[in-house]
Amino acid sequence: MVPRTLLDALTSPVLIVGADGRVLDASVAARTFLGERLAGTVQLRDLSDLVEASSRIRLRDDVPRALARNSQWRGMVDLVDAAGNVAPYLISVRVDPSGGLVIVAHDTEDIRAREAAERESRAKDELIARLGHELRTPLNAVLGFAQLLELEPLPPELHEDVERIITGGRHMQALIDDVLDLARLRAGRGDINKGPVNLLEIVQGVVELVEPLAEQRSIRRVISPAEPLVADADRRRLWQVLLNLVGNALKYGREGGSVRVGIVPITGSRVRIEVEDDGNGLPPEAMDRLFRPFERLGAERSGIEGSGLGLALSHALVTAMGGVLTAASRYGVGSVFAIVLDTVDVRFDDDYDDDDDGFGPARTVPRTAPVSGTAPESGPPAGRGGHPRVVHVSGDPATRTMVTHVLRDSLGADTVTVPRAALALDAVRRSRPALVLLDRDLPDSTAEELLRTLAADAQAGLVPAVVLTMDDDPRDLLRLRQAGAVDVVGAPLDVDAVVAAAGHLAAP
Repeated sequence: MVPRTLLDALTSPVLIVGADGRVLDASVAARTFLGERLAGTVQLRDLSDLVEASSRIRLRDDVPRALARNSQWRGMVDLVDAAGNVAPYLISVRVDPSGGLVIVAHDTEDIRAREAAERESRAKDELIARLGHELRTPLNAVLGFAQLLELEPLPPELHEDVERIITGGRHMQALIDDVLDLARLRAGRGDINKGPVNLLEIVQGVVELVEPLAEQRSIRRVISPAEPLVADADRRRLWQVLLNLVGNALKYGREGGSVRVGIVPITGSRVRIEVEDDGNGLPPEAMDRLFRPFERLGAERSGIEGSGLGLALSHALVTAMGGVLTAASRYGVGSVFAIVLDTVDVRFDDDYDDDDDGFGPARTVPRTAPVSGTAPESGPPAGRGGHPRVVHVSGDPATRTMVTHVLRDSLGADTVTVPRAALALDAVRRSRPALVLLDRDLPDSTAEELLRTLAADAQAGLVPAVVLTMDDDPRDLLRLRQAGAVDVVGAPLDVDAVVAAAGHLAAP
């Protein structure tokens, strides 16, 4: 039985139902919602009018079936309150140890309000995108005729006027392009093409490009990479973001000061690119408005040119690449902008064809291998020092960190982490692992699709694949095995289950 103080502290309506179907207790929120319908001794079936008719028909079969299979059910249901109003609620039903039920109804008003706000925001972005396209047509005409006039034998003063038209038109064209880009990204239609990107090469290229501005303000540039790293990003878009951040650091930094661009590996197989200046920094009250479109945070009074779109667009681009853009600033001291991205493990590029270093042709158990058993005499391919190598595909940095630590501590395994399914096949081909471990939920594909892709490859198809999931639906587990998984293990990671599934992994 749930303690009364705890039950009444809950803001959602909660019903405690006995094994005989009698309502044993209810939270204050439930009593308020039910009103007189809860008066006296009530059986759960007496509250059937609480559920809107169409939902009642659907639940009659779904809930008992789910409770019999998993001891729980969760779904959206239209409920009727004491005043007769119908509203959608997220209902959770769970069987307690005594055989009774705990029923919780979560109000979805906040969710619906957020969805409405998101729809309104998308509609606004669509309007901006359409408006931008409409503006481009007359602007192109203005620029086209102005450039034709520039070729004519005009007096010098008229040539200057034509050049002003062209300069202003190109500035407006760039502004429209940025607005359209931002609107597309915020509407989920951005042009993002991710792949492995050499970070040091990008950083050095951007710093070289802004060299004239740095020399003009006598600002020293410092690049401090910790080690060569490859990010999973859109090369063109990352260049655009870094150019904006480094350019801002030079424009707003202290004359004669320095700008540092750092490349730092962090946990979860990620990397942080830092752009640090020693300028005036920003006051705390300005930080909340930093990534809003057209916010210049007082810079418009400095005489430095800008549209206020650069940071908003950079934030949207990094988010679209699956990364995070953050900022920290201390007024009077300086600012640090940091881009966090997933990395791509390319340690094995040089060893791909080397058969003498432990990365040789895979001698693995085929996918038809039994779930458990002893290792075959030939054994799986090993990493350096004889340790087993595992490719782990996961879009969650925390899960990647956890799996890497658990496999290293338990098996001495060398884990190659892969942030999304599109990179998995190449990682398996290059690193030639003893096992592929993939999360049930992937950011760019389904586990079934990735399993089929790996199984269809001559080399990757020989490597056993195990799926890590929190779901215990037998039908889902069957689909994963049919797609090519040798087994499915629960989350958090059970190393013994992984070893049993692979059939040949073992600690050195």
